[in-house]
Amino acid sequence: MRVLPDHIHAQVVLLTDAMRAILGDAIVVLVHGSVALGDYHPGRSDLDVLVFCDGAPTTAQYHQLATALLRISTAPAPIEISVLDATLLAHWEHPAPFFFHYSESWRDATHAAVIDPTHRWDVIRTDPDLSAHMVIAHHHGIMVHGDARVPLPLPHQALAAVWYDIAASETQVHATPDYVILNLCRTIRWLAHGEVHSKSTGGMAMLPELNEPAATVVTQMLAMRHGAHVELPDAQTLQLVVRQFLARIHGFMQVE
Repeated sequence: MRVLPDHIHAQVVLLTDAMRAILGDAIVVLVHGSVALGDYHPGRSDLDVLVFCDGAPTTAQYHQLATALLRISTAPAPIEISVLDATLLAHWEHPAPFFFHYSESWRDATHAAVIDPTHRWDVIRTDPDLSAHMVIAHHHGIMVHGDARVPLPLPHQALAAVWYDIAASETQVHATPDYVILNLCRTIRWLAHGEVHSKSTGGMAMLPELNEPAATVVTQMLAMRHGAHVELPDAQTLQLVVRQFLARIHGFMQVE
């Protein structure tokens, strides 16, 4: 099993201890995403975590979860975490309901909720992206607390999650080109070969089969992913490569 990078080991222990103190010792804590796939880059990557607990938290527990995440996230890694019902480990749903979510994009809203005595914490929402996270967790997840079988979402659930994740690639590529391009690469490798890749390994696996300009763009995005200063391709080239990759994905998924 992959081990946690030294850079975030203490943070994972601190987070796990906080989750156990708030939700009880019977929880399951799974690290997934770039850390589990060996593609974690300090300063660029999130610490992705799934927590499974028995039943919805109380109002006090919700408040404690929010307070703990505001304190622990970005020390040093930004945390993206979802707290879900443990019944999902036996019967996965799509889109999956969750009790609580935190990421740095939610920091301001979470802080506002903590100081608002009228805030309703017990609103159950769903996240289609969780099925894609569970595919990674099933194959590569690091179980840092608890013991459970990690389910693999059904193929149609995973496909729906993948499409949800990449649907806006054409509009997002200019803001986060390395994320979008390499994410499309690993999606193609998964659909074509059943391989579960990180963004970096997905991009490297795609390179031998690419023509220009896609080969040069992916090479640049891999360098960018690993911290190199890269002169970005022009907007037209980025759009062209994204459309080529999406066309391949459409073919695999039979999405018109």
